[in-house]
Amino acid sequence: MRYRYRIFPALAALLLITTGCASLLTVPGTPVVVQPLPTVEAYMAQRIDWQPCENGAAECGSIRVPVDYADPGAMAIDMPLIRLRATNPAARLGVLTANPGGPGESGYEQVRYALNPKDTGLRKFRIRYDLVGFDPRGVGRTAAVSCLSDKEMDDYLATDFTPTDAAGVRQVADAHKRYAAACLRHTGKVLGFLGTEFVTQDMDIMRSALGEDKLNYFGFSYGTRLGQYYADRFPAHVGRMMLDSIDDPSRTTDRWDFTPDPEPPDPTRLWAQDRTVRDMLNACAARPDCPLDHDPDIAMRKLRELIDRVDKNPIPTKDGRKLGSNLAVLGIFEATYDEAIWPVFERAFADALQGDGTGLARLADGYVGRSNTGRYTSSQPAFWAVQCANDDPKSYRSKSEEQILAELQHNADLAEVTSPLFGRNRAFSAPLCLFWPVPPTSMSKAAHAIGAPTIVLLNNTGDPATPLTEAQHVAEELADAVLVVRKHEGHIAFDNGSACIDAIAVGYFFDGVVPDRGTRCDD
Repeated sequence: MRYRYRIFPALAALLLITTGCASLLTVPGTPVVVQPLPTVEAYMAQRIDWQPCENGAAECGSIRVPVDYADPGAMAIDMPLIRLRATNPAARLGVLTANPGGPGESGYEQVRYALNPKDTGLRKFRIRYDLVGFDPRGVGRTAAVSCLSDKEMDDYLATDFTPTDAAGVRQVADAHKRYAAACLRHTGKVLGFLGTEFVTQDMDIMRSALGEDKLNYFGFSYGTRLGQYYADRFPAHVGRMMLDSIDDPSRTTDRWDFTPDPEPPDPTRLWAQDRTVRDMLNACAARPDCPLDHDPDIAMRKLRELIDRVDKNPIPTKDGRKLGSNLAVLGIFEATYDEAIWPVFERAFADALQGDGTGLARLADGYVGRSNTGRYTSSQPAFWAVQCANDDPKSYRSKSEEQILAELQHNADLAEVTSPLFGRNRAFSAPLCLFWPVPPTSMSKAAHAIGAPTIVLLNNTGDPATPLTEAQHVAEELADAVLVVRKHEGHIAFDNGSACIDAIAVGYFFDGVVPDRGTRCDD
């Protein structure tokens, strides 16, 4: 079971709360379509009409992409773009684009944030590159997937995803089916054309429309899958490509063909997220000012007891919601992504023990894309739409609902052994794809990118979302790749406190310096 990959949670919150990005906050409504072009070649021949935006500090434009590349003249959608020109035109190297992950996060907003002087990420590359941001289809400004209303989404997330009887399992299934049906009702035909393979083709249309022979690309988390697939399909069009926190597409399982492991799960081999929570509690216990128990074993027991307690009796939050077990688990899960969030989790956990669920609920909001005003972005529905498209089309709905529910129950029992904190909840909350209203479009598989230039990979040793083992496997599968390993807990290596990693990224994108194989960063 694969989890959501996220980058820059603080950035996402900042954009939603301080800038009021209404265009990313969605309510049900069919995505807007535009006049299609007759052939793929016609789409490739587009040129972008850049116009000033963002008070003249950036330029905005758009391209059209076909909904279905097999029938390009039938239907098209608009893909808005934002461009920040290189600040040193004399030393300009070309265009650099990026994807921050998800799937469901906004590359448009990632580049837009580079206008902020506080940005230390993509902003540093603007000296020699035009930064161009885009939202993949189904995300943000590009035919955003639309499913439930804000109130309906709150209700969905309040579902008890740790059922203990057949009636509870049925309620979970009904919640998933309502969600999936709403996605089709509000998103329409576009919902069936959001797989990663379509986005890579959109990226090549964007490259052509930009007038660039090569695409320079920095992908994070799920964005590394986009990069791998782009390089695999268009190796001659790859410029400098760096991928951070590696998503291994070959490890995606067929959700419609669940086969239990013949060996019973080993309770000593805990999920990475459970181990990270243990690290969080250990780190707190070592500090005199820790708001939790200074014995991490006792703190862990209290955490499990809290989840059980709010499952039976949800506790209030300051915005009027109730914190049940699902929001509590999502809040804890969000904290595992970034060591910088650990103090926020500590305070939220301590408050929840006193009956105030506000802190954990707000951490959960960061995970699902909910603002402090109760509005949801397109990130969560887009995440599911893309994930559900990356599966085996031949296995779609090959089993009865009764079989599916029985397998989910069995899977939950197994998951609880190796993940006492998250296993049962994730086993029931994550299989939305089993009820998805449109079939998947392609089974994920390894990319090889034969003929592409050297691709530089970055990964932390203690990344719970994209483990180092996945990065090592991708490095073996790609025809030409160098893996740089950083000794660090958490998700994302670049712009995350390592001068070593950041220097490698700058040296690569500015001067084409490929690090030596076996390079490690210990800061």
